[in-house]
Amino acid sequence: MLIDSHAHLFWPSLKADFDAVLDRAAQAGVNTIINIGTNLETSKQAITQKSDKVAIFSTIGIHPHDCKKYTNGSGVSIQQDINHLEELYQNNKSKIVAIGECGLDFHFQDNPDYIPSSISIDQIKDTQRALFEAQVDLAKKLSLPLVIHCRNAWNEILDYLKEAKGVLHCFSGNLEDTKKIFQFPLYISYAANITYPKNDLLRETITITTLERILIETDSPFLAPQSKRGQRNEPADVLEVAKTIAEIKGINLNQVAEQTTNNSKSLFNLSIVQ
Repeated sequence: MLIDSHAHLFWPSLKADFDAVLDRAAQAGVNTIINIGTNLETSKQAITQKSDKVAIFSTIGIHPHDCKKYTNGSGVSIQQDINHLEELYQNNKSKIVAIGECGLDFHFQDNPDYIPSSISIDQIKDTQRALFEAQVDLAKKLSLPLVIHCRNAWNEILDYLKEAKGVLHCFSGNLEDTKKIFQFPLYISYAANITYPKNDLLRETITITTLERILIETDSPFLAPQSKRGQRNEPADVLEVAKTIAEIKGINLNQVAEQTTNNSKSLFNLSIVQ
């Protein structure tokens, strides 16, 4: 069996045929999906989604792109929303397994609409740092792992994670970044971008990462595998991620499925998943 450790099932393109998406996931051998919240509203949505075909657990968190909310004069503070996240957890403990997606994203050049014209890049970075640190603290308070988003911020993100438990989702680091991560109690999650022909460097990180540190994900509906490039990604496609890792490591697909499933169970405390 397989666990898709990172999907956004509330996304409109997946909700349109939700039951069929989960049917295909089950047929591909997926028995559990971690439904990842990206802000207060989507965290609430993730909690409500359920299925009799696969087990669905959720996370609650605020993506670094959402830090604009705290710089545009909305009157909402980071701490107010952290308090709301904590309230969500207290009311849904059996469903919520982690804090996130949260982290740092300093990749601005392809996201011109991300930064309001009245806000500087330095202000955005400072707000991201404050937002991430608040969620790291919340995870520690609630004894939950973190689902971590990192892009172009490897030089500093690990400073926040010295004692944290969690996973670096949709990993995009290089070999040097990977080796630094080995010093921390963190998992590395690979998505279907490892199937892209030009991603040799990312595939190389898989060769030096032990299977005991690896999770697999789709990041649905984004990042479809090469065989579906340009189409919608969905949880069933995590099978292609597992197959690619097996090929890179020269091992059996069942080994990848069994170990990554055990890793997800351990990280997210999924004791009820068979």
